[in-house]
Amino acid sequence: MKTMMLLTVLLILPSTVSSLGEMLRFSSTPSTSNYVILDNPDFESMETSFSICSWVRPRNNGNSDGIWFSYQVSSSDDNEITLNAVGSWNKLFNDNLASSATILKYDVWSHYCDTWDLSSTTRRVYVNGEEVANKATTSGRKLKSGGVLVLGQDQDSRGGGFSAAQAFSGDLFNLVVLDKKLSSEEVSNLYENGRCGGLALDLIENVVLEWSDFLDAKRNGDVKVERGTCSQWELVRGLIDEDLLEHLMGHHQFDQ
Repeated sequence: MKTMMLLTVLLILPSTVSSLGEMLRFSSTPSTSNYVILDNPDFESMETSFSICSWVRPRNNGNSDGIWFSYQVSSSDDNEITLNAVGSWNKLFNDNLASSATILKYDVWSHYCDTWDLSSTTRRVYVNGEEVANKATTSGRKLKSGGVLVLGQDQDSRGGGFSAAQAFSGDLFNLVVLDKKLSSEEVSNLYENGRCGGLALDLIENVVLEWSDFLDAKRNGDVKVERGTCSQWELVRGLIDEDLLEHLMGHHQFDQ
């Protein structure tokens, strides 16, 4: 039985091991030059539901805002999705969710999840596995596709219009975008799996963008890929039985 499960694990690992522990580090000096950009990500499957989850460690660069995730479709939809690490405003469909509870601590890893679906018309924000804010959205309003996704800057025009006063400084890790509104239990489990843990197997089919997509995206300015401290086996924590994981960690080593 353990042999079969080990084979399953080894099939899963190759697609993730290349991004093992790697984080995106945005310069502590705020600048409009520092960002990661993905033009026209395929968000069609997300028009009625999505979740955006990431580990975020902001640094204090003197700004009152630090926009780490910005998705814009057109000049009239410049805040289709805007996520702020250190300010109290976060926007969806250009509508602001203002809550100090969404502000993340400097120099500390925090797990952030933003979830929404059309059927409930409710956006929910979770920090470290707990819901901290929610807000109703306009009935019938769907997420628009065909936009530009930028990490580290707020877009005031499609793919641009940045302000150094809103630039993000710090680290991002294990960012994942799904076409499903995660339940509170699923968000809690994702947090409990830890920064180096993997996504539950039953959620893999809902992944629209995985962490390796962001690591492979175009980086501009002072944004670096830095090596982290995660063990290879931590990648599958949450995916397999805990006893099996302890057995694998004790008896099998990866080549470095």
